[in-house]
Amino acid sequence: MTEHLRLQRIRDIGFRLQELQLIRVQAGASYAVSTLNFLFQLYRLPKPTGLTLEQALSQLGTAVIARHQLPYARLSVDGVLQFFSQRFQVSHSALQHPSYRRRDRQSAMLAQI
Repeated sequence: MTEHLRLQRIRDIGFRLQELQLIRVQAGASYAVSTLNFLFQLYRLPKPTGLTLEQALSQLGTAVIARHQLPYARLSVDGVLQFFSQRFQVSHSALQHPSYRRRDRQSAMLAQI
């Protein structure tokens, strides 16, 4: 999965977390950053600084395996995103941030022309 798609999944998880009132994303703030901050706080990990997205998600994967005693040696980056999508019941077909719906609608309208 590309980094863009990973960020989109993180934003979708953040949008769901806001729906569940677990986080509050201020206007103009990043859903991805807010989501990662929440997850690192949830697993009592220090906030990552200077790490790539892949490295940050790998750290979360290690914490998930330890806390939930999963029978895996490690989780892939995409596996970590899948874990949190299932845990917070994020449906990628039904749940989309309003800005994504606008872009999809605009793309569909342009495709019809």
